[in-house]
Amino acid sequence: MPRQYKQARKLNHLKAIQAAKMLGVSQPTLSAWEGERKSPSIDSLENMANLYGVTTDYLLGRENFSPDSLVPVSVNALPALDGKPVWSAAYGWALVMAAERLLLLSDRQTIAFADAGELFLQPPPFSESASPCQQPLSQNELVPDRKIWLEPISSDRDLRMELRGWYRIKGRWAENEHGNRFALDTYGAKWLAFMKENE
Repeated sequence: MPRQYKQARKLNHLKAIQAAKMLGVSQPTLSAWEGERKSPSIDSLENMANLYGVTTDYLLGRENFSPDSLVPVSVNALPALDGKPVWSAAYGWALVMAAERLLLLSDRQTIAFADAGELFLQPPPFSESASPCQQPLSQNELVPDRKIWLEPISSDRDLRMELRGWYRIKGRWAENEHGNRFALDTYGAKWLAFMKENE
């Protein structure tokens, strides 16, 4: 079963010398791994998976990854994806830094959301709920008694997971069945609203 170390590196638009430096190994060592003349340690394999934004199974040739299998994501939805990886058609894998409105690339450079080009998300595993991909609703669409899917904007993952879900627009608030509220005047700064597909 052929290894996919080189393909994963190229998907991220990294030269071998750049990837080797970021992985803390020599370029000849990385070339030996990619040529299957040597095998990386488990730690090195995990470091490669983290750097390239793929699984170790993908690197070992056990699963396929293709940008074609990714789901398009709206640039306007990025603030609700803080800390999550996205695929940029122009730059490869990047990490969303919502507070700064930047994407952190695998070579540690950053680009503005607006300059990222086409963006995609990898479909979540069955145990994780899906992130919003479509265009968020405009503030004008937040009309009284409308049911919306709310995504908090926060770097605190646990808080986001606890507060995300179905809300109803009531007066100047979006409120869920547990009494959690988000003020309409904080829309776009503290939360975004979506309509979930098939709902």
